[in-house]
Amino acid sequence: MPFLILVIIICMLVALFAVQNAVAVSLNFVLWSFSTSLVLVILGSFLMGVLVATCFMLTMKAKHYLKDKKMREEMQQLEAENKRLQERVAMLQHTQLLHNEAAQAAAKQEEPAADKAAAESGSRQ
Repeated sequence: MPFLILVIIICMLVALFAVQNAVAVSLNFVLWSFSTSLVLVILGSFLMGVLVATCFMLTMKAKHYLKDKKMREEMQQLEAENKRLQERVAMLQHTQLLHNEAAQAAAKQEEPAADKAAAESGSRQ
C-alpha cells in the first residue's frame, strides 16, 4: 500500500510539472526532426522510464521465481532422502535388537548346558 501511494504521488508530480511546461519544442533525433509539446516529451519520457523499470523488475521476479522453484524441488528431494534414511536407520536398529536378543537367548541356552556339564564332571570325581 505505501508503494502505491508513492507511485501516485510521483505520477501527480510528473503530470503537474508537464502541464506547467506546455510549450512547443523542436526535437531532433538522427534523421528525424519534428515539433511537439513539451508535455508530450515529459510524459513520453516518464512512460518509457516506467516501461524499462517494469521490464527490469519482471526479469528479476522471473529469476527469483525460478530460483525459488529450484530450491523447493531440492528441498523436497532432501526431505524424501531424509525420510528414506530414517527408515533405514530404524530397520538397522531393529535388526541389531533382534541379533542381540538372539545372542542373549543363545547364551541362556548355553548356561544350563555348561552347568550340567560341570555337575557331571564334579559327580564323576
